[in-house]
Amino acid sequence: MWGIFLESVVIFKNYMGFHQHRYLAFLYLGILLYLWFAEKDRHRRAVFVYAPTLLLVMFFCPLFRKLFVRLLDDSETYYRLLWLLQMSLVSAYGIIRLCAKHRRIGVALACGVIIVCGDYVYDSENISRAENAYHLPQETIEIVDLIEPEEGRITVLVPADLIYYIRQYSTNIELPYGREMLIARWDYHHPMYEAMEQAEVIETETFVELAREYPCAYIVLKEDREMTQPLTEHGFELYGQVGEFVIYRDME
Repeated sequence: MWGIFLESVVIFKNYMGFHQHRYLAFLYLGILLYLWFAEKDRHRRAVFVYAPTLLLVMFFCPLFRKLFVRLLDDSETYYRLLWLLQMSLVSAYGIIRLCAKHRRIGVALACGVIIVCGDYVYDSENISRAENAYHLPQETIEIVDLIEPEEGRITVLVPADLIYYIRQYSTNIELPYGREMLIARWDYHHPMYEAMEQAEVIETETFVELAREYPCAYIVLKEDREMTQPLTEHGFELYGQVGEFVIYRDME
């Protein structure tokens, strides 16, 4: 039981960002403690005090976690219970409650504390300036515009780089596999993905046979992807190119 409790502590610390933004977590917990003594309205206490406190107690309870995992057969999503804490809502209400007599000064001071305790997220390597109104890579949009049918749907095989974006832009493009193949810990296997991504050099004949089982109307490859034989020798035509991505259309 102690081991399960310590695992929950680690999950909580990772969720709260103790390695970078620990002060925001302390701010939330401090406001929650303040509301325990300051808030007298029973309806508001139920929302801003009792609910988050009960959730925290349940989250750290080893018996509850064992029951959660057993019923849902999923330990990886346990952290999502912390979404129900409504940190921003509780913190905002607590700050306003604390600064009720001096709201302007209090809110300005609270904003300053949050800024100092937080981090500038836009310098993250995972955030870049939007290239278009869709907030998707421009190459993805140009590829879909080039191959999307006027009506109906088609199946298209694309590199892993595009999987996250294709379906966000158009539901008329279907894929042989989705993001489940990109999550290593899920340990999924798919012959088409293995032939496309995991082989150092694509074995063209087997690759084409797999692609036609779906069937894939188009195949998109990076221009430097190595193959044992060109696709053009197996009934595909070079349909176009967008940036580093080369588009082939099946003519059979």
